[in-house]
Amino acid sequence: MAERTSQYEEQIANVSIVYNVYRIVLPLVLLMTYISSPETSVLGILDPTLFVQVNAIYAIFGVILTFFTQSVRRFMRNQSVVSGMLIVDILVIALLIYTSRGVASGLGLFMIVTIAAGSILIRGRISTFLAAVATLAIIYSEIVLALAFEDAPNQFLQTGILGIILFATSLYVQTLTDRFYKTAKLADKQASDIVDLEKLNNEIIQRMRTGVMVVDSALNVLTMNSAARTTLLPLLNELKEIDPANSNRLPEIIADQLALWKINPKRQPQPISIPGSNKQLQLNFAFLDPETDSDILVFLEDNRQIVQRVRQMKLASLGRLTASIAHEVRNPLGAISHASQLLRESESVPDDDKRMIEIILDHCNRINLIIEDVLDASRHDDTSANRISLNEWVPVFIENYKATHEICDEIVFVAEKDDIQVNVITGQLEQVLNNLFDNGLRYSKKHTGSATLTVEAGVDENEGDAQPFLNIIDDGEGINEEAESRLFEPFHTTESTGTGLGLYISKELCEANQSQLVYGRTDEHKSCFSIYFSHPDRSVA
Repeated sequence: MAERTSQYEEQIANVSIVYNVYRIVLPLVLLMTYISSPETSVLGILDPTLFVQVNAIYAIFGVILTFFTQSVRRFMRNQSVVSGMLIVDILVIALLIYTSRGVASGLGLFMIVTIAAGSILIRGRISTFLAAVATLAIIYSEIVLALAFEDAPNQFLQTGILGIILFATSLYVQTLTDRFYKTAKLADKQASDIVDLEKLNNEIIQRMRTGVMVVDSALNVLTMNSAARTTLLPLLNELKEIDPANSNRLPEIIADQLALWKINPKRQPQPISIPGSNKQLQLNFAFLDPETDSDILVFLEDNRQIVQRVRQMKLASLGRLTASIAHEVRNPLGAISHASQLLRESESVPDDDKRMIEIILDHCNRINLIIEDVLDASRHDDTSANRISLNEWVPVFIENYKATHEICDEIVFVAEKDDIQVNVITGQLEQVLNNLFDNGLRYSKKHTGSATLTVEAGVDENEGDAQPFLNIIDDGEGINEEAESRLFEPFHTTESTGTGLGLYISKELCEANQSQLVYGRTDEHKSCFSIYFSHPDRSVA
């Protein structure tokens, strides 16, 4: 059986229904014509009884096929069954031609309809076979007439012409059907591609990290992807509690920005904060149809991702800057330091001048430390994030830290959950923790006489948005409010020997990993530096 497309099957079914109706109408019309003028009509002139019987049986045959199509539909898909039915049609029309004394009656023209229908319903050479069967049936009826009746007219020429017409009809309709089949097959493939493309687009939109919403002109949310639903969950829940009937309304905080954007589409919307969350969203709007006041696309992007890209660019620029610093500053600085050391060792230098030399050397070392801190921010070769478990990675880091640092009495690690996954650049996280551990142990020892730290790992469940975190808690006396406001500023330090770049670079590295470094107090009023990681499925790649 030839391959068929769904569209071709539908068209074939329509042709089959029309032809079944034709099977009913044809015998009824012939019977009515015969009954209305039996004396003058050429129909059934040779054998009226057989003519009437054949038409009646053929009409019943058509009624059965028309009104019981659903029951026999599976058989109708079989080309052998369809071919058999068409051969019955050919034989019926051949009998009608015979009872009406041959092709001169004009009934042979109905063969053309049958052959055309057969060429549509059946693809392939078998439709040509039907034309051959029809031609042979007509020739056979003419031969029987010629042998049975002495006065039978010689109609073999007309019969041959009719046979040629039947073959020509079969070939022509086959060509048209094959062309339509190819068109239908192409249309089905295009329709299938469109459906697959739509599914792919929906899947991509649902998996996008950027939230996407469609809003109508009445500020009703028509649809949104998973990222938008997760991001706006606090606002949506609030709307549902206030007015359940209008829970699909656009949150007011976004609607206000949208109203301002409509006034001036060139205006860049301001980032908005989600209540009860530390997230900031950057909004972008676009009309689906720029020519009309159509539905509006709303894009919700986590501002941390934008900041992360900016931080990455800043770190790249910092890397280029440090290369210049290493060449332009360290070389003359080394020369100054070396010359000062030589002067300090000279016996001809007075003691008062040696004190000046010590000041020069101290400040040379301080400048060198600043250069080292800046260089550390751009010395990492692993620039791709890795998925790690804090439960496994942090204890290993603590052990390595203890083995390489003398001022370390005790570091306690506590995990609230069994498996806390994050995506980070591990080399940069090591640098951040090294700096936080150094500061925490130093202040703990200064305040209590014991260098101790507590490290806590957990997950902050905020309206269904799980955010892993790491707390570094020391036993120091803490930071006053004035110092806290400038805590992450570059070159700000409370220590005479510090450079003031450690916390600044740590914050930059955290934000480059789409994380946040914040300072706070525990319930026991202890100093606590917290690193809030983004969800591992939405972190940096």
